[in-house]
Amino acid sequence: MNKKLLAVIRREYLQQVRTKGFWIATALIPTIGLGIIFIQVLLARSMVAKGRIGVVDMTARLYEPLVAEYQKEGDRDPDEEKEKTVAPESAKKPTLPTKMEFFKVDATPETLAEVRKKLNLDVQKERIKAYLVLEAKTLENGVAEWRAESVKADMVMREKVAGLLSRAATKERLKDRGVDPEIYEKARLRITVDPHEAKEIETETSKDAGFNLAVSGVFFFLIYISIFIYGAYIMRGVMEEKNNRIVEVLVSSVRPIDLMLGKIIGIGFVGLTQYAIWGALAVLASLPGVVAMLGMAEGMPPIPALTIVAFIVFFLLGYFLYAAIYAALAAPFNNEQEAQQLLMIPTMLLVLASTTWFFAFNQPNGPMAVVLSFFPLTSPLLMFMRISVQPPPAWQIALSVAMLAASVWGMAWLAGRIYRVGILMYGKKPTIPEIFRWVRQAD
Repeated sequence: MNKKLLAVIRREYLQQVRTKGFWIATALIPTIGLGIIFIQVLLARSMVAKGRIGVVDMTARLYEPLVAEYQKEGDRDPDEEKEKTVAPESAKKPTLPTKMEFFKVDATPETLAEVRKKLNLDVQKERIKAYLVLEAKTLENGVAEWRAESVKADMVMREKVAGLLSRAATKERLKDRGVDPEIYEKARLRITVDPHEAKEIETETSKDAGFNLAVSGVFFFLIYISIFIYGAYIMRGVMEEKNNRIVEVLVSSVRPIDLMLGKIIGIGFVGLTQYAIWGALAVLASLPGVVAMLGMAEGMPPIPALTIVAFIVFFLLGYFLYAAIYAALAAPFNNEQEAQQLLMIPTMLLVLASTTWFFAFNQPNGPMAVVLSFFPLTSPLLMFMRISVQPPPAWQIALSVAMLAASVWGMAWLAGRIYRVGILMYGKKPTIPEIFRWVRQAD
């Protein structure tokens, strides 16, 4: 690597790292992330099924059993209670509290329309939260009518009431068949599927499946967002230097290809520096002393080494590929608006990869995930997700990396030939055939 290229890399790196914005973002992003997690926890705890619920019981059999089910279980779902006693420690789930009050509303088929009208008004005036209409055939078809101000809101309450009503109706149906409802209570069992690896000796990471899947998702979107952010840095930097005529001074002492590569590599190191700082903070937060100081029962489970290595490799390869594309598309044009149409092509492919993450997450060896994990413009995201969820055969990883590395080299060569001419072009917006002529032009 020549000295001039090293000088450009150093300049680009220090120019970004020395700014207040870099350090503010480095501190602010993890802070905001932790804040979002904290808010999500608070919101989850605030999801209380609360309010008065009217019950129009046309069956004359379900209101009392419904209230009895609620009073008997109190703030606990019996299915969740059984889960506590049967499921392993790792499968236990926190229960959501409820503060509901049921009251009976008398009605007959003749007065039902008038009763509905009154209850609708009570809901709209917020005197009650909602009301149920249990029709005469509810015990046969299992359909009960729920009326509330919005059909989209209060899903927790609606599901809770549905669970209570289902148990009450089941017991009534058992009575009709001469079966003691207590048999139902004693026989009912909710099975929890406890996942394990199909190996004689399981890895430690399999015990923290939920955590590792969360880490995979976070790393996936970090790659996605980083390519956008740092690619935009490249594009704006190229256009800024071009419009300010700084580039004319720079290319008098540095080859255009060295200037482009130096800019790409320097900003890539900026991204790695930022992730290294966040990684160090994560390691620090997982130390026993810090965990005890924060009052946490356990530290952060270890992140699989393969996931970390895959993140670094595919972040770098994905970044260099898209950075070369952004540099190549920025050089011929005078502003972002002119380049926007061509930039939409790689951007849409990157967005496509981000929208298919669930397929790779759910079926890492499915046809779509496999194909997209080899296509260079989507492989940085999809192959990483496959590796972090269920590592594919080594030859597939090697082939994906090789194809991506070859694409980076090819795109860097192509971008260099466009960059050397386009960086000094001003005024007229170039056409696509003109750009191809620049590529074919001899050195």
